[in-house]
Amino acid sequence: MDSQIPYDDYPVVFLPACENPPGWIPPHETVPHPDYNNELIQFPPQTITLKKPPGAQLGFNIRGGKASQLGIFIPKVIPDSDAHRAGLQEGDQVLAVNDVDFQDIEHSKAAEILKTACEISMHVCFFPYNHHRQKERTVH
Repeated sequence: MDSQIPYDDYPVVFLPACENPPGWIPPHETVPHPDYNNELIQFPPQTITLKKPPGAQLGFNIRGGKASQLGIFIPKVIPDSDAHRAGLQEGDQVLAVNDVDFQDIEHSKAAEILKTACEISMHVCFFPYNHHRQKERTVH
């Protein structure tokens, strides 16, 4: 007998709203269809490693945190900075820094961890959808 998880025990997943969703393409037409792209190589998580002398700038900004319920995102990377050369980009979600989970962290704690560390190992994932939602929530 197969052991299956009851339907009610699965976690609830909320997907971000898509402003311009692509039209549905039947599975048998996806491979030859010109609008279908199965290239997902930009989305898997990656590790960015940075070394920062005490008091030096990070080369990027962060936005978000626990209060936003969207996570910590990178809204700006300074061109030609170490962060830029390491592959950090606008729209990256910071998943963890130096083995500290950043997915449900206060903004101030995240900023403190990044400012005080001399060696930074960031686990990030390019996720522009929530990044754009984060920008919409920013109060100017």
